[in-house]
Amino acid sequence: MKSSFLYYLRYAIFILGIQIFFRILFMIIYRSHAQGIEFPDQLMAMVHGMKLDLSLTGYCLLIPTLLLFLGSLIKKLPVRRILDVYTFIILLLLVPLFFTNLVIYKYWNFPIDRSIFDYLNTPGEMFASLSPWRLILVIGLIIMVFYPVFFILYRRWISKPFKVEPMIRWGETVFYFLCIPLLIIPIRGGLQTAPINTGSVYFHQEAYVNHAAVNPVWNLVYTLTENGKLSQSFSIMSDTEAREIMRGMHKHDQSPLPVLNNGSPNIIIILLESFSLPVIAELKGDKDVTPNFNALLREGIYFDRMYASGTMTDRALGSILGGYPGIPGTCVIYYEQKTEKIPNLNLRLKSEGYGSAFLYGGDIDFAHIRSFLLTGGFEKIISEYDFDPSLPRSNWGVPDHLTFQRLLQETDKASSPFMHILLTLSSHTPFDVPMETVFPGSDLRMKYLNSIYYTDRALGDFIREAKTRDWWDETLLILLADHSCRVGNLTEHEEKRFRIPMLWLGGALAVRDTVINTYGSQTDLPYTLFGQLNLPREDFIFSNDLLTENPNAFAYYTFHDGIGFISDSSYAVYSLTKDNYLIEEDMNSGRDLKKGLAYLQYLLADFNKL
Repeated sequence: MKSSFLYYLRYAIFILGIQIFFRILFMIIYRSHAQGIEFPDQLMAMVHGMKLDLSLTGYCLLIPTLLLFLGSLIKKLPVRRILDVYTFIILLLLVPLFFTNLVIYKYWNFPIDRSIFDYLNTPGEMFASLSPWRLILVIGLIIMVFYPVFFILYRRWISKPFKVEPMIRWGETVFYFLCIPLLIIPIRGGLQTAPINTGSVYFHQEAYVNHAAVNPVWNLVYTLTENGKLSQSFSIMSDTEAREIMRGMHKHDQSPLPVLNNGSPNIIIILLESFSLPVIAELKGDKDVTPNFNALLREGIYFDRMYASGTMTDRALGSILGGYPGIPGTCVIYYEQKTEKIPNLNLRLKSEGYGSAFLYGGDIDFAHIRSFLLTGGFEKIISEYDFDPSLPRSNWGVPDHLTFQRLLQETDKASSPFMHILLTLSSHTPFDVPMETVFPGSDLRMKYLNSIYYTDRALGDFIREAKTRDWWDETLLILLADHSCRVGNLTEHEEKRFRIPMLWLGGALAVRDTVINTYGSQTDLPYTLFGQLNLPREDFIFSNDLLTENPNAFAYYTFHDGIGFISDSSYAVYSLTKDNYLIEEDMNSGRDLKKGLAYLQYLLADFNKL
């Protein structure tokens, strides 16, 4: 039994050690990329990268664990011989892939992912940058590393000492039986709400250090499993026609209505989880659910035809910070290689001297949020683990009133100008909030209303305190929902499901008690904001300025297998699964229906090129 346990321990160390070796080799080869990065930060790539290394090790141990379990019961099973073959195959995959990453990173500046298979049909182009001698050298190195790793390290140190016990040892059987489910812990990266993803190891604002932490083999497998989300294409017209329609939809030649009294105001954006049509009085909702929000409507600029880009927070972040619309079935922030190529609201402000902070009371690694924020240059990211452990927690993390208090503290000590963003969470299912029940009832709708009331109360307390601070007079406060919530009889695709509030407040506003009736969505925020700050904004190609006259104004939104498109003259919902309209209303003789489809076609083409 001792021989079996030592074999298992050595095997795990062996697989983990290979990954650590190649990370060290990567950091040595590309050490020139680390100029200006502190050495301790470089070492932290080893620490953070261990998450994905352990996950890949867990995957590799699944079959050995199962075989050792069966071998403990079936003594005639040739366990060692099967494991030798299995390990040979695993190394035949791992070693060349790690070497491929070492070579290709020079040209891609990103760890290998599924896009490597896009080049397999054209190997000449794939290896065009490598001279024949260099290619021979790489292949030679793979063979030279593979041979000693398998035939010397594995065969002598791991396989050879392994002796199969002639009798059944029940302790051995129980051990491997328990190990099989326990491997789920390293595979998913722990017991947190969401399993790990590539972005879970991002920890630094410099891309190279984050790339060093990424396990390229794990990343390749991950992006292959996500391939269905990336493989969408849509073509219903020529690319030329789609491009021309898109140009007509985005009018970027008009000057906006100036609404600020400060050219470089502080900016606070509060993303309100699930605030939606049913609870906002201005949107014909229940006026008693958000009394604080409703009381603020006359103090600022209210955008009453605002729509969420999608049904989840990740879509909202990609739209609000990147000006990039949601896509049916997926989101741009899931793919770190793509987010590095799109514009970013915070990076633009950072270049203008703005400091930045992002606050969220939950798990910041959920849905690639951390990596997206780091790619966007946020200087301070505050999440659940940055709060006192003794503070109360809900299912999703620190309740909103405590996060708002932390926002006040961070803002009080910040230097102007700054942009701070807070993402609330208490009004997320299961809607558990530290507050007495205001709306009686135990059904989902009543719980939702109570949670919204709680967050609204926390918001009201924050704004009352903020108005007493010196920085308030120089601050633009933007309240914007991340998405709506499906309550009542709403279907998943109708426009009421996506209608959300946006309200601009603060001492930096020169215009108040104003309602903007222009159709728009979260993607329009960067372009609209930069129009007020007189900053370059042309690379936000999917954005419009909501403070200009635009007869072609529209809102686009997405759900899991389709899109919605709404304007003054049309309303259409299209299902990709049915390849047909679910809703089509056009007051312009059918001409406007094409706009939504052209938008989707252009968007998917752009997304696939990133």
